[in-house]
Amino acid sequence: MRLLSAVITLIVFGLPVQAADDWRNVAHPFDVERIDTLDAAITQGDFEAQGKGSGYEQAVTKLLMAAPAGEIDESEMVGIWQCRTIKVGGPFAGLVVYDWFKCRIGRESSGLTVEKISGSQNFAGRLYRDAPDHMVMLAGGFYGYEGTRPYQADDSADGKSPDNRDKVASVQMLGPDWLRFVQPFPARESTYDIIEFRRDG
Repeated sequence: MRLLSAVITLIVFGLPVQAADDWRNVAHPFDVERIDTLDAAITQGDFEAQGKGSGYEQAVTKLLMAAPAGEIDESEMVGIWQCRTIKVGGPFAGLVVYDWFKCRIGRESSGLTVEKISGSQNFAGRLYRDAPDHMVMLAGGFYGYEGTRPYQADDSADGKSPDNRDKVASVQMLGPDWLRFVQPFPARESTYDIIEFRRDG
């Protein structure tokens, strides 16, 4: 009876009927582990990034990671965004802030979709509600000259292989025009990546 009441409430108020752990049923076990060890990735990456990059890159990273997250309003997420990647830690360069590109968040019957639509390294996937202030992205990565690759495509490499191009991220809303995607332990270059979304225009 309680479950039925909860479902009715969700329908009446127009909220998505989606279990909090739905993404875990879709994700590869390695990606579940990556999200579960997000805090460890941030701690390690921040240590490795000390003294690396420019003063501007250090300031951008600190501001972005210190910003408090609020409750997610999915309707405010839909649309075109500017997005840029910050690579933190790892053997590549320690700390790098890249240029702005274009990303898009859309809505389908199954939920929110997300894609990077400009640049040489892109991704496309789904956003899954995990908590009132938290979503999880599961996406397939692909190069600009390739067609879109879904998450866990047939040629996806599992686990920690450097050929693994799947993207998994913790997603939070910092404001109506500001989102933070944090990707723990990517397969190449860094210890964690941040994708900053800012509203275009």
